[in-house]
Amino acid sequence: MRLDWCSQCVPFPAEAFSETAGIPETAAAKPIAALPPDRTKSTPVVVLDPGHGGVDPGAERDGVNEADLMLLMARELREALRREGIEVHLTRDEDIFVGLPARASLARQVQADAFISLHADALKEGYAEGATAHTLPEDASESASTLLAERVDRTDILSGVDLSGQDDQIATVLLDLARQDTGPRSERLKLSIIDGLADAGARINTRPSREAHFAVLRSADVPSVLVEVGFLSSKRDRIELQSPEKRGRIINGLAQGIRTWLEVDQTERALNRQ
Repeated sequence: MRLDWCSQCVPFPAEAFSETAGIPETAAAKPIAALPPDRTKSTPVVVLDPGHGGVDPGAERDGVNEADLMLLMARELREALRREGIEVHLTRDEDIFVGLPARASLARQVQADAFISLHADALKEGYAEGATAHTLPEDASESASTLLAERVDRTDILSGVDLSGQDDQIATVLLDLARQDTGPRSERLKLSIIDGLADAGARINTRPSREAHFAVLRSADVPSVLVEVGFLSSKRDRIELQSPEKRGRIINGLAQGIRTWLEVDQTERALNRQ
């Protein structure tokens, strides 16, 4: 269970969070700007989302700040993926707060093949350690589609499709159809990341594959996974996450899992188009 003040679990919209937290109007408006990808080439595109940021520091233990740590890891993972020829965008590249809808919007803007949100959990009681990976529960797909269909800006909920002229019921059906493809792909991405972490010798939780209703996982057309790289409430995890060598194992594992999934996913999608 995440801390009850974690922004990923807050059930009210980012605008309300901005007002109550006293963020300037421009602070939570948009993610880091990204240039549209060159779709004349077959370069895979991944969006990395360092959780929290700005007035939302996330979990904090013994001077370790989740928002800062995730930004560091996102930058390290970006370099590892770029060395593999993968195009990478970050939802934030500095200590700012980016609204949850804007994080997912960036993935659609750059036509991402995958969206990976990075976090480090903290328990208020009990003990756990090691990385976990989360996808949206299958039974949550319908409610997530309904929530997206009710958004005012329907030009920004499904890549390549303007739903602004459709009623809620039709928009929901179209989003559900998209999820029939995206849901299984997200699940395979999650399992590939877990396998990559294990192969790299990173510490993983005894129950690493999980499901959760995180807002950043609601995208209907971009495979999305939220990775908790460890528990800041665990002294062992906390020390390893601060160690460049041990952290490197996590980065290598994430990169391996993402790269392996991209290779298989692109091959399968090419065959399906034939």
